[in-house]
Amino acid sequence: MKTLTLIIVGLILIQPPSAMAGDEEDVAAVLKKLWVDISNKKINTSTISSNGVWQAKSSGGLWDLLTPNEVITMINDSPNNLKFRPHHIEVGIVGKNKDVAHVNYYLVGTIAGPDGKIITKDYRTRASEVMVKKDNTWVTVSSHYSPLYGGMGVILD
Repeated sequence: MKTLTLIIVGLILIQPPSAMAGDEEDVAAVLKKLWVDISNKKINTSTISSNGVWQAKSSGGLWDLLTPNEVITMINDSPNNLKFRPHHIEVGIVGKNKDVAHVNYYLVGTIAGPDGKIITKDYRTRASEVMVKKDNTWVTVSSHYSPLYGGMGVILD
């Protein structure tokens, strides 16, 4: 009996750690807060990988590696204000250590100019993020946005 108990305990200990309870909710909360922060032009760099984030914007173009400071500058120095809300957030926790999250969602809202005039009234985009868990904090390493049929992506002035 002692041998069977040792085998069972050993098998439990060698299993890779599963996603911590609440990881999916934590990732969704980080994402929701990010878009509130972007709307208020107050981005928290602790949710951006210190190595930068690979990004493909809904305006088209190629992948671009942005440092956390470049992300802040892109949002804060823009004359436009992005008022977006994520919807239908789906989070998958993957990786050997369950420390990688793949997030799919829809992003909807408006883009207002510096005078508050609406530039894009029907911003609708498919979005995906890849996040990794660093020191118990989920940080973004990759973001991809593409216009949703019938909606508008970012319109550059």
